[in-house]
Amino acid sequence: MRIKDRAMAVYHGEEPDRIPWLIYGELCPRGYMARQLRNKGLGLKLSAPVFREEMPHVRTEVKTIGNVRYTTFHTPVGDLTMKERIGLTEGAGGSWIIEHPIKGISDMEAAKFMVEDIVYVPDYEPFVRVERNLGDDGIVFVWAGRSPIQEMQIKLMGYRTFARMLYAYPDEFRELLDILERKSDERYGVIAESPAEIINGTDNISSEIVSPRLYEKYIIPFYRRQYKRLHKAGKILENHLDGRLSSLKHLIAKTDLDVIEAFTPPPMGDLPLSEAREVWRDKIISLNFPESIFVRGYEATRSYMLNLLREAAPGDRLMITITEDIPPEHRWTGLSAVTDVLWERGRYPLPS
Repeated sequence: MRIKDRAMAVYHGEEPDRIPWLIYGELCPRGYMARQLRNKGLGLKLSAPVFREEMPHVRTEVKTIGNVRYTTFHTPVGDLTMKERIGLTEGAGGSWIIEHPIKGISDMEAAKFMVEDIVYVPDYEPFVRVERNLGDDGIVFVWAGRSPIQEMQIKLMGYRTFARMLYAYPDEFRELLDILERKSDERYGVIAESPAEIINGTDNISSEIVSPRLYEKYIIPFYRRQYKRLHKAGKILENHLDGRLSSLKHLIAKTDLDVIEAFTPPPMGDLPLSEAREVWRDKIISLNFPESIFVRGYEATRSYMLNLLREAAPGDRLMITITEDIPPEHRWTGLSAVTDVLWERGRYPLPS
């Protein structure tokens, strides 16, 4: 099978010839290193947009001073400001929000206006172009944008302000959440009509920030609605659940998702693969290899990967991926170890 066909076989509930092995495009090494890995079956998982986001009545002003980017959103009902740390060390992500747009109740009116003002303009050409250029070397998917509750936690408020707004100002919290829900429905409507088949919910679910109560109240209903919309259009819905999931595992089992994407087993996560496969019997697991293993060296990484394959046998509903940043100094050794094991032992079905 070609790499794309192998991955899509798993996405469609069919049997691949080998366990798919994919890496986000921006995390893949370049040059000689990439060629050696990809010659042994490593494929690319690339994202491409299918819409443009516009705010016709909000003026955005951006300036950069040193390694801090300052963004001001000018709305007719007030301004919002955001600060991001940029120029981070390689492997630490592209940027980090150090001051969120919503800092308190006084920012809520401007935030509601800004979100309400968003218009999603269909633009499918970027996706078609990336998919055409990639060919059979991997798959292309769409980041759908975070669920409303995660948008509030991660981008708009930060966790402390989120908790304060949730409990101290429930009416205002609900008003903003309702707007975000409506806008998400509009966005998923555009995505449902796009040529993309694989849609990623873009969350960063971990029990430290999304408790079982929050998950059940906000995450499950949201994806139930989007799942119905996307399945009517023949799409596959996955979500980026990359954190500690043990206390959420039964709720995740009840969530309308085709794929648990970026699932990370111990030592970075807290849910073993065997346990996840047992509780998520009807879902595909797109496993993120825990990058902390790479610092242990080639042989330890090989040993961990071999144990994963034994745990995963016979390997149905499974793909192995790299979805998180890798320590640069361990990139070649770690990726080589996983690639070598999957090249030697990754044929489906895996022996028990």
